[in-house]
Amino acid sequence: MAYNAQEWDDRYRQPGCWAGAEPAEFLRQVMPLLPRGLALDIASGEGRNAVFLAGQGWPVFAIERSRAGLEKAEALARERGVGSCRATQLTPARMPTAHVALVEADLESFSLPVEEFEVVLCFNYLQRPLLPLLERALRRRGMLVYETYTLAQQKFAGGPRNPEFLLRAGELREAFRGMEILFYSEISAGKGTASLLARKA
Repeated sequence: MAYNAQEWDDRYRQPGCWAGAEPAEFLRQVMPLLPRGLALDIASGEGRNAVFLAGQGWPVFAIERSRAGLEKAEALARERGVGSCRATQLTPARMPTAHVALVEADLESFSLPVEEFEVVLCFNYLQRPLLPLLERALRRRGMLVYETYTLAQQKFAGGPRNPEFLLRAGELREAFRGMEILFYSEISAGKGTASLLARKA
């Protein structure tokens, strides 16, 4: 099923931040372990995770298809005192530290560079053909931080209903079995999510 950009534009145009302005708790927890260097936030939404990481000193590229989401990310960056700009492609050589570059792009057709990033983030987004490309985008010893919904979420309010956008049990760990798994967890009480921190060999 194709990503519905209009649906997300409508959602992000509502007052406030749809997913909240604060970063994901899992990102807060693992942030001290992450290597310094260029970071990439996949399907960045309203920018809460990208802006947080940039505010901690990382240069971050944030890719999002929704223009309304990127506008919210710009506003959040201004509010948090984080530098931001719009970009049409990933040009790492031009990225200052503590800065977020916002890229409007469709991840179903956008080409990710190979071995370019020290950190890749992906929260609440699942596009299965993209999974191996995230590992390829990491430099050696780079880290992947991934958290999204599992099929267990169907028992609870919120999150996607379509199984195409929900992980099966153990699927996230299996998808990155070639990496060093530093942390992996699945929960099914109150919500259904899988969380992974992995390092490229």
